[in-house]
Order: sequence, then C-alpha cells, then structure tokens
Amino acid sequence: MFLLLLGLSFFVFAPTVLLPILRDYCDLLAEETQLAADVASLEAEVARRDELMYAFQNDAVVNERLAVLDLHYKRPNEVILPVLGDGSFLPQQADNPIQVQASRTALHLPAYWPQWALRAESWADSKGLISLFLDPSLRPVFLLMSCGLTIAAFVLFAPRLRFSPRDDSRMSKTVASTAQASS
Repeated sequence: MFLLLLGLSFFVFAPTVLLPILRDYCDLLAEETQLAADVASLEAEVARRDELMYAFQNDAVVNERLAVLDLHYKRPNEVILPVLGDGSFLPQQADNPIQVQASRTALHLPAYWPQWALRAESWADSKGLISLFLDPSLRPVFLLMSCGLTIAAFVLFAPRLRFSPRDDSRMSKTVASTAQASS
C-alpha cells in the first residue's frame, strides 16, 4: 500500500511538473524551425540583391531598362501601358515552402519525434489529460494532491524496523536492568 500511494503521488506530480516544461521546449523548437526558415529566405534575398547589384554595376542592358523605368523614357511613337497600376495584375505571393503544421495538441510536439511519443500524445489528448495537467489553475491542486499522497504513504504505511527475537531479549534485559537500578 505504501508503494501504491507513492506511485500515485509520482503519477500526479510528474505530469504536473514536466508537461509545462515539455510544452515550452516544443514551442522553442517550433520557433527555432521558423527562425531557420526565415534566415534561409533572408540569405536567398541577400544573394538575389548581390546579383542585382552586380548587374547594376556591370550590365548595360539592365541600366538601360532601369533608366527607362525611372526616367519614364519612351521612344517616338511608343505607347506604354500601365500593367501594375491598381495592383489587380500583381502576381500572388508564393507561400512559404515550410508551412507551419497545424498543431495536434497544446504540446506542439514536432512531427519528427518518435512514433511512440506521438501516439502517447494523441492518446493523452483523447482522454483530456494534456489540457487537464496544463491548466494553470489546477496546477497547485495537483501539487498539493501529490504532497498529500506522499505524506499519507509515510504516515499510514511507512516501513517499520523490525527487531529479531534476539533483539527483543536484549531490550527486555536493558529495561529490567534500568528498573533495578532506579529501585
């Protein structure tokens, strides 16, 4: 019974303490993945701008086109039609190649984690355990419940030291000798 109460105490204490830490860790992993994607897109933009800068410095055709655009230059009898005037002809923005996966639960476990962890997460979510243990208003209740179970285990069913019969005879001789000395 002692071990049962300690086990129950552990199974209440562990998710109460570890699930918020796991949630924060998974949020940091998701943020790190997003930042890595942002860095990669910014590096691609830097490379594109470096190529554009090189073209501005060294390519006469690019400079001619830039002059036509900036100075509104047109040849005689040339008609320039505004294509992007109201923005209705703008090409659609390409979606980010790394799309954020819709989260399955409040834990936000990454998809590359082991299959058993993902199954355990879906099982716990189907039983409502994840949201229960992540609820900040219930956290003190679970911690007190765990402490109460531990105290009950030690108070009610603590393992006791057992004396052998030989130790009992020594105790009775010690008690008898102290009783005779005091008389």
